[in-house]
Amino acid sequence: MLNIAHANTLTAPPNHWAAPSKPIHFICDLHADADALLASLKLGKLVTQDSTLQQTVLTDSAATATVIIGGDCFDKGPSNLSLFRLLKQLQQSGMDLQILAGNHDLRVYAGLLATDFQDDLRQAHFFVRMGRKAASLFAEVFQQYCTGMPLPKTPASWIENSLMPDEDWFELFPQYARNFMTAKQIKKEIKQIRKKRLSFIKAWREYGYDWQHLALAVEKTKQLFIEPDGEFYWFFQNLELMQRHGSYLFCHAGVDDRIIHRMQDEGFERLNQEFNRKLQQGKIFEIYYNELGNVVRTKYRDKDHPLSELGVQALKNQGIHALVNGHRAHINGQQLVFRNKLLHIECDAELNANCRAKSQLAPGASAVTMFKTCGTVSALSSNRFSLGVLQRNFAPGQDQWQESLLV
Repeated sequence: MLNIAHANTLTAPPNHWAAPSKPIHFICDLHADADALLASLKLGKLVTQDSTLQQTVLTDSAATATVIIGGDCFDKGPSNLSLFRLLKQLQQSGMDLQILAGNHDLRVYAGLLATDFQDDLRQAHFFVRMGRKAASLFAEVFQQYCTGMPLPKTPASWIENSLMPDEDWFELFPQYARNFMTAKQIKKEIKQIRKKRLSFIKAWREYGYDWQHLALAVEKTKQLFIEPDGEFYWFFQNLELMQRHGSYLFCHAGVDDRIIHRMQDEGFERLNQEFNRKLQQGKIFEIYYNELGNVVRTKYRDKDHPLSELGVQALKNQGIHALVNGHRAHINGQQLVFRNKLLHIECDAELNANCRAKSQLAPGASAVTMFKTCGTVSALSSNRFSLGVLQRNFAPGQDQWQESLLV
């Protein structure tokens, strides 16, 4: 039996809201945790309760729903590869699965491509920019695919130079980047690259591997994710920047004035096409630091591209009244937040086991945010007390949101 623990109302944005044409289930920031995805699918009643990582069985509800993975599949968690195998299994089972790009996903893709462009000032630092978190991916690939293979005899210094920018890059990059970045951004980028270089090397050595092991692991990872015959090639080929369903815009992090006006002029589908095209062309620099990259990176800080009240109004004029995103972890489950007078439904519930352990949170997390065709939005999360359910209801035509905690 459900009892209303508390209820309050929030002033709604303007009228003329539209519900999605089919049920939408949003799950984000899985960060290499397949168990968290499976638990979230069970919480949303999309797979049967006896489903396992090896065999998932879709429910009748899954047959009529779209499941959006809201970015950040890589890094932090217990197993990158297990998560990708589960995602592929879900696709093959017939689930309508849409995957949005997150900043960690884009960073890994840029890092893998950069190994072929160390003479390109725009991209030579992207491998290092992945940081220490990428060491776990390469270690996992080495353990599963490279054990027993002969190591390259290439000198360690050569391998290091093939993966990481040399001192010339640190001198020349600021001159090139000033056309794209502010002086403050450039200074921070240079500082970050020096720091991340050292932290990555330290993290890799903690696995007991040297440069020759790394060279082998990187090449195998590229084959798996970048080459057309790779086991996980499909992942980066299918990434989208954003999706719209009814009055909701789904993306990983947020929006700014420039992307909003481009949506108004071009439509979000053309922006998705441009994003995907530049990914496939390897033009990561053109994505990472502009309004496209801001969609997966922003936290509305001073250094991020600005979102003004005029921009918010331009978004509402397009019939979009709420942003659905991840990127900001909330240990108390999904949150309703107004940012620059735009309602954000923030859905990152800190799902991955490793980060939960560091934050002293209970293991076995799950979270799914469901958007129904009747207009109801339900945010389910294991972070809400023991078995709490945070349900937020909105019916098209009403002028208030109601937030109720059901336990």
